[in-house]
Amino acid sequence: MTMAVSSLAACVGTMPAITPMSDLSCRDQLTHVDGLIEKAGVRNAAGTPVVGYPFLRANRNSVVMGKQVAERDDQGLNDKGLFKDWIAQMRQLDRQARASEVQNLPVGHGISIDAVENCANQLVVDLTLPDFAPISTAVFIPDDYLDFQRIAGLYPLPAFAAHFGYEGWKRENLQSFGQSPSVFASSGFWRGYVASNQGVKADAGFIADLPRDGFGRLVPTSVELEKIAQTYAPELRVREASDSDRIGRPVLATRDAISEIDTTRPTIFYRLNHGYFNGNWYPQIVYSVWFPERPENGMFDILAGHLDALVWRVTLDHDGRPLIADSIHGCGCYHLFFPGNGLKRIQAPEDGDIRETAESPAGFVDGDILTHPVLWVDAMSHYLMAVTATENTRQPDATSTAELILEQSLTSVKLDDGTGYASLYDEDGFVPGTDRLERFILWPLGIERPGAMRQWGHHTTAFVGRRHFDEPGLIGRYFAPRDLP
Repeated sequence: MTMAVSSLAACVGTMPAITPMSDLSCRDQLTHVDGLIEKAGVRNAAGTPVVGYPFLRANRNSVVMGKQVAERDDQGLNDKGLFKDWIAQMRQLDRQARASEVQNLPVGHGISIDAVENCANQLVVDLTLPDFAPISTAVFIPDDYLDFQRIAGLYPLPAFAAHFGYEGWKRENLQSFGQSPSVFASSGFWRGYVASNQGVKADAGFIADLPRDGFGRLVPTSVELEKIAQTYAPELRVREASDSDRIGRPVLATRDAISEIDTTRPTIFYRLNHGYFNGNWYPQIVYSVWFPERPENGMFDILAGHLDALVWRVTLDHDGRPLIADSIHGCGCYHLFFPGNGLKRIQAPEDGDIRETAESPAGFVDGDILTHPVLWVDAMSHYLMAVTATENTRQPDATSTAELILEQSLTSVKLDDGTGYASLYDEDGFVPGTDRLERFILWPLGIERPGAMRQWGHHTTAFVGRRHFDEPGLIGRYFAPRDLP
């Protein structure tokens, strides 16, 4: 025993002293923090790290914005301001992701997010226009489709089966959009959800006066963004057959626990995004609500599972008028489009073959309806049944107020046991515990864990074909302004 203790003491005596964080270079500090994040398994999958630039992360918008900077450079314009705004967009993605990652580290990590941010900002200041070429080369967003699964599953064969299955689903579930809400409003108990402060909505015209960057993207303050969210927040009418049809707030009991939905706190989450359409960037307000589950509908229901979510997105023109809205579920499934009257349908690459294309079950929708919509949501499946104006509907059987909360808060949820914070999502952007049985059938279509709830930036929306919900050019793939030839 004496010899063992002596040997241990000798080893300790020769161990190098730990270098304080403050003595490291800024780049080394970021590398050190990233190492702690990786070891703790708290990586935020919202953005893709830019290799060689640990203070930047990118998304699909970053790719398109980088192409715009390149076009200016090709024209000999040397637009330093546009380059800086491109870098600022990626710096903001990293800032938001890193803040949640550091907060989600185990208690006692000793990392100061302010110090880390100071380092990251110092490194950004050193970037100049000549850095564009190496940075643009490093900006890469991986496709969320898995080609090796499609190859292994002989994709064309299951694709035809999925196509016919989807056609059947449309015939069975999209007819409600052609019916008057009074037809189904009297069939069951309907609970309405109205966003907090929805009664004090501002005139949408204020959006025209908000600050924008060199790309034309809105850069509102948090107060201004909340005002926008209040202005366009939808009212939900949910047919309630059980507690599974009540919306609430995701909660985590412990760090390793499966998330639950606290239905005593109805919540509508929101985020700001931008879409690129007709040569311009337009703001998009994305709303999402969470249900405790999609309950089983009979034996062997491959779609049932823990947690469910509905996402509603409205794209605005520069004056705050809705151009179009679209919707998916939290798995990326059931993508539906609701174009405004100012748009027209154009020929899309998928039209005429078996790939999924833009489904617009309500046709073209008046802009006033898209500004203040009522979303009718069915029980159990939580399928969207209709989108109507408020004045065209009777009052629901009960009404609850839903708090408006930034969706990014879900990447760092305070644990109920008081031991810190954790993300609703895992490091791959999925919500643990939400897998469906359909994954065993649909895997040949190349979508990882089909049916599972996903984080923003990871919603594949077509089983047959390729489509991501956050593609900036998605609107222009199917629609164009009516005043164009």
